[in-house]
Amino acid sequence: MNRGDLPPDLPDDDSWRDEISSTSRIKTPKPPPKSPPASRAPLRVVTEPETRPDILLVPDVHLVTDAMVRVLVDDPEVYARAGALVHVIRAQSDDPSVTPGTPVIREMPVSYATDRISLGARCVRRVKDKNGARHSVHVSPPRANVVAALERGMWASSRELRGVLEAPAMRADGSIIQEPGFDRASRYLYEPNASFIPVADRPSHSDAVAAYACLCEPFAEFPYVSGAHRSAVVAAILTLLARPAIDGAAPSWVFDASARRSGKSLQVDVIHLIATGRSASRMTFPEQDEELEKVLSSYALRGASSINFDNVARKFGGAALDKVATAVGEVDLRVLGSTDIRTVDWRAVIFASGNNVSFRGDMIARVLSPRIESPLDRPETLDPRIKDLRAWTLARRPELVHAALTLLRAYVVAGRPEQSCPRWGGFEAWARLIPHALVWLGADDPMAARRGLDGDYDPDELAHAGLVSGWAWLCERLARPEGLTIKQALAELYPGRRDEGPPDGFDDLRELIEDMTDARPGFPPSGKKLGERLRKWRNRVVNGRYLSGSGLSGGALRWTVRR
Repeated sequence: MNRGDLPPDLPDDDSWRDEISSTSRIKTPKPPPKSPPASRAPLRVVTEPETRPDILLVPDVHLVTDAMVRVLVDDPEVYARAGALVHVIRAQSDDPSVTPGTPVIREMPVSYATDRISLGARCVRRVKDKNGARHSVHVSPPRANVVAALERGMWASSRELRGVLEAPAMRADGSIIQEPGFDRASRYLYEPNASFIPVADRPSHSDAVAAYACLCEPFAEFPYVSGAHRSAVVAAILTLLARPAIDGAAPSWVFDASARRSGKSLQVDVIHLIATGRSASRMTFPEQDEELEKVLSSYALRGASSINFDNVARKFGGAALDKVATAVGEVDLRVLGSTDIRTVDWRAVIFASGNNVSFRGDMIARVLSPRIESPLDRPETLDPRIKDLRAWTLARRPELVHAALTLLRAYVVAGRPEQSCPRWGGFEAWARLIPHALVWLGADDPMAARRGLDGDYDPDELAHAGLVSGWAWLCERLARPEGLTIKQALAELYPGRRDEGPPDGFDDLRELIEDMTDARPGFPPSGKKLGERLRKWRNRVVNGRYLSGSGLSGGALRWTVRR
């Protein structure tokens, strides 16, 4: 330190240096502490009174499991479905099988169950300190205990979830679900994704007539073959919005057309935009029945309200589709990516579209098939009045939902008057509500758009008749009135290369058998698949004759044709 840095009143000698060093009264000041950056400011911890109950982690695992189960079943975000605890999420953009934003019922993973248990309770463990005194320590829910709770499999007090609604819907008693949240009467979760117009409690017949006209407007320019086919499209909207009210199976819809780019997929999108606020996600119809069953199971497990098979290019049907199309309640399905079979509650409505769709099996008797036949060579060149029908529909969605529920509610408060509608076996609950309501207000009966009625050929019946005729001719030509086993018949039909000998007259029978068994053209089919088809038609009369399987030859049935 220099003298020039000190006050001027210090003595001339250097005695001041000794005084400073001995007393240390003068110290270099420390700089003031720097304020932390705003982004690194210390967090203010606010401690709120603890209201969560304690779960004491004891060696008796069943007691801990009981406590965790109670927390989960009391959680407003947790439901039960198909023997498991589930919760509802929104589909993300990385899931190609579902439109983003669609509500998906997901089986609860261990990580999410841990979160919900931690939110609803404190897990506490009793420990000793170094002095031997016991203390309670708050710990994370142990994974083993969470897994045990999830695998309990019994949720007597939990809410069984049937599906998720994004628009108001009708209950079985005819009342309307309009309050958001879990509806205990229908077991549906209502999560509206728009602001909807309240439905009047007692709408009139004239209100229903006006509502039907409103619902027909989006489809006014489609060239349907009849008014019944337009009514069947409106029936699809009503079915999705009244699904909680239908205690039974709902029919499937196949949107058919005589030419490409006629608007088949557009109709499906409009229906789904009204019911969900989104266009329908599109699924390719699987080639194999086993794959089809696993696809159906994945939709059922996530609680899908509908399935849309777009541009079906092969025969529509199959054993798995037949099973779910008339399911009343639960069905057993193989799970995708697994060999497991799950029992699930089937509530989805099946949609499909294609050009001149044909059917296999019993599916033809289970569909409504609205058909459009454009008078134009190129239907896509038509200049419609509504330029962007999807955007138009979405903008008017609340009005269209209100119209659909007004129509149904008016029919209910009128006392559900019975109309001259035919019975439809397998779909009695649906047929008693939707067609009767439409005919009551003056619309055409949508059931006139069914397939397989008089004047509409049934490929399955044609195949049955062709097989009976061909099998009778085969037995006659071979002088085998007692019949043939499947092995014997295939040996006669496929002795070797067919192009090496003269025509034998069985080309039609071979083609028919290959088609019904999905065999490669010109190659022997699976004897097992052919046997399944013969057993299906056993003793079923067609044109006065029937296939009879009787007698045994080497442990196998001999098949013949009788009158």
